[in-house]
Amino acid sequence: MLNATPTTTTPYRPGDSDVARVRNLLDRAVASAFPHARPAEVPPLTATRWAFRLAGLYHLTHSTPALLELAAERFAAAGRKILAGWARERAREESNHDLLALRDLRDLGYDPVRVVERVRPATAMRMVEYFERSVLAFDPIGCVGYAYTVERLAMTVREPDIRAVESVLPPGTRATRCLRVHSAAGSDGDHVADTLVAVARLTLGERTRIAEAARDTALLCFTPDPAGPPSDAAIAELLAPCRLH
Repeated sequence: MLNATPTTTTPYRPGDSDVARVRNLLDRAVASAFPHARPAEVPPLTATRWAFRLAGLYHLTHSTPALLELAAERFAAAGRKILAGWARERAREESNHDLLALRDLRDLGYDPVRVVERVRPATAMRMVEYFERSVLAFDPIGCVGYAYTVERLAMTVREPDIRAVESVLPPGTRATRCLRVHSAAGSDGDHVADTLVAVARLTLGERTRIAEAARDTALLCFTPDPAGPPSDAAIAELLAPCRLH
């Protein structure tokens, strides 16, 4: 990823054509990672595996508000008002989403705090690490590309996908709260639109660096773990001490 000196932003309100160009730029960056996906290697979803994924959702959502607040402070200190405002608003909107994942885990019959202490899915943790590195970099603008990618991919999760998850859960279980919020049914579509408007007000160099970060984030999402996904038996063993009695 390029590392460049922060630049000032342009003051105009972008038009529809500006926003459309930015959307095309960022979506192409995200799509460039699609060939790395290996859908055939993803095991069928089970209630046990969903608990594992919820732990990943917790770690992703738990890290977001604090890192975005830090990014807002750094942007503000550099006089980058557009990016500071974007990060501050996004931090506010993402607050407490980690609590939804904890509630979902409890509904599945687990002590949620113990689960997230024990279960740290590799892909989720790599993404959190990348997000943190982006915020702490000389120019924290990479966090914009990270946020765009995560929310843009969340928009591809639709009601049939949520019902597919619910179909493998015990009857009466409400363990898709966090997923619903981070899906086409939630507010991520509005967040993506707001991010596009903010990015359209930036310089070409800044847009390019955001697109590079979007590509890198998507690669983290789609590149399989070299060790392969854990088996249901391995996940069940990991979760066993977390069962509520």
